[in-house]
Amino acid sequence: MATKIYTLERPPRVAAGGSPPLLLLLHGFGSNEEDLMGLAPYLDPRLHIVSARGLYDIGFGYAWYYLYGVPGNLQSDDTTKAQSLETLIKFVRDLPGRLGSEPSRTYLMGFSQGAIMSLALALTAPELVAGIIPVSGYLDEMILPKVQPEKLSDLNVLLIHGTEDDVIPVEGSRRAHEYLQTTPAHVTYQEYPIGHGIHPEAVGLIQQWFNERLEGSTG
Repeated sequence: MATKIYTLERPPRVAAGGSPPLLLLLHGFGSNEEDLMGLAPYLDPRLHIVSARGLYDIGFGYAWYYLYGVPGNLQSDDTTKAQSLETLIKFVRDLPGRLGSEPSRTYLMGFSQGAIMSLALALTAPELVAGIIPVSGYLDEMILPKVQPEKLSDLNVLLIHGTEDDVIPVEGSRRAHEYLQTTPAHVTYQEYPIGHGIHPEAVGLIQQWFNERLEGSTG
């Protein structure tokens, strides 16, 4: 199993006063660390942004875990998913010390497989993150026995999904939203009329969400 996570980084463009907040980007299946970094110019300049590469080389990109089966009926490989989650938890725990960012202001934004990993990490190790933005993902129900809902009261979540998504249907985020509403987490949910991607209007929503959080609101 690979243990080193390769990254791209963009230091803060604007000093936030004290240690900067941190945003970790987690790409989807078959992509790489350069993908979501394309959003960096549009994200809050106070953020120290780190984009991580998935642990597994699948030949045409990288993944956080393997998939098997056929299109339309793909199944997750639970072993590699658990290994990535364990590695990511350690990585996120150590990252503020390495970068000098503020540990209490660590955020995750993930797309597709990266969204699934961000939800899994935040719900099983909520002490490590202030908030997450899962885009086009779903909640892996295998982690639910490990979740302690009472520890989620400081967690901020912005769920985003396309209603026409034929890769990960929008029902995945709808179910995640329903579950999170049973916890004390602070949840915002938004759908857009697109497929498996990030709607341009979502970027504005993400900008607003970060501005509110970095100004101290938990919304």
